[in-house]
Amino acid sequence: MLIKLIESVGEKTIHAFSSVYEALRFTSICLTHMLNPLSYNPAMRMVLTKQIYFTAVGILPLFVMMAFLFGSVIIGVVIVLATEYNLQEQIGSVIITFVIDEFSPFFTALLIALRSGTAINTEIAVMNVNKELNTLREYKIDLIDYLFLPRIISGIISVTSLSILFAIIMLNSGYIFTLFYMNMDLHTYKYLLINAIEVKDLAILLLKSIAFGFVTMLIPIYSGLKTENAYTAIPISVLNGMVKLFVALFFIEVLSLLIQSL
Repeated sequence: MLIKLIESVGEKTIHAFSSVYEALRFTSICLTHMLNPLSYNPAMRMVLTKQIYFTAVGILPLFVMMAFLFGSVIIGVVIVLATEYNLQEQIGSVIITFVIDEFSPFFTALLIALRSGTAINTEIAVMNVNKELNTLREYKIDLIDYLFLPRIISGIISVTSLSILFAIIMLNSGYIFTLFYMNMDLHTYKYLLINAIEVKDLAILLLKSIAFGFVTMLIPIYSGLKTENAYTAIPISVLNGMVKLFVALFFIEVLSLLIQSL
């Protein structure tokens, strides 16, 4: 009994390390292709353009509306709490830190993950089960350059650009609450934000957005590649991919908070 238990633990440990190694190897290959100018051929650029449109442009109406609603409501809550705890002088810093450093990149990544991450995971899983990926390999088409790289780069561009747009809309819509709740004029509100924002805030926004965008596409693609050869395995692949993606997003968020606290 003890020997079987040890064997079971050993097999699971080896399988876990093997899975981590394969994932890191796939990640390194994708990064290598990203840095290779030859990867950006006309076919890849065409797919990249379409993917950016699907990921970022197609979601704009819903995204702008949600940014406006969240801006006026959430910033209002932040201002109320700051007022209750006598932090009126730090309202600008609190708003900038919350909106730019934390909420904008994280919420944007979640939205892109739910909309595009699931779609890409399903797409790659279906292509894998239907043997379409093998067909592309037979025609000597590089799967990373043609399929994976455009989606990964579109994720980085989309999450970064939408995070910046989300922060801008959210900060501007937050003025509506300050106008009615604190009777603050636009000049004073802009002065608070401009004085509070620092270069590190913009750096955090960009770095987190890039990291979020990368994993938002990489993990669904990898999960789709690992789908078993059965149509019934596709929903399981998508579910596992989304769980891993959300864990990765929360891990990046926690790691960012730890680094900022140092």
